[in-house]
Amino acid sequence: MIQTRFAATLMIAGLAGLPAQADAARSPLLAQPEQAQVQALEKALASAPPALKADVAAALPTLRPYIATLMCVQDDRATQGLVEKFVGSRGTAMFNGWAGAMSPAKRMRHHDMSGCVTVTRIQNWKRVAANEFRFDILFTAEDSGESYLWNNVVHKEPDGTWLIA
Repeated sequence: MIQTRFAATLMIAGLAGLPAQADAARSPLLAQPEQAQVQALEKALASAPPALKADVAAALPTLRPYIATLMCVQDDRATQGLVEKFVGSRGTAMFNGWAGAMSPAKRMRHHDMSGCVTVTRIQNWKRVAANEFRFDILFTAEDSGESYLWNNVVHKEPDGTWLIA
């Protein structure tokens, strides 16, 4: 299904160095996006307003693998590495005690989990602070027509790393 080296790099390279996610990327925990889904993700990320473009570009090493994982989760164990690698201390409360719906696809009743959902668009970009911005991702399941709006806040840590808040 992944038809280009770029697509493979998007899914695997961003997850390399994180054993749980790297293993998930090679196992049934993550589906593999189609080339059109990878292109849709890149187009959506490029939609950031001019005032946020520099910060979004700096956050891409976090955003690409984070969103790609959300797109393709088949099993909640695939999200375990997200907390460790991409979620800052302020965001861990969101993941504490989660009960199995840590992806947009898992919240869709009729989507076939063997495939990825598509990023239809990223919207509502907003700067929250000098070191923080927010946006919403609209995910759509091509097979069922369902959609889910996923809210995100990204925070720049003191060391310059961008993490999900």
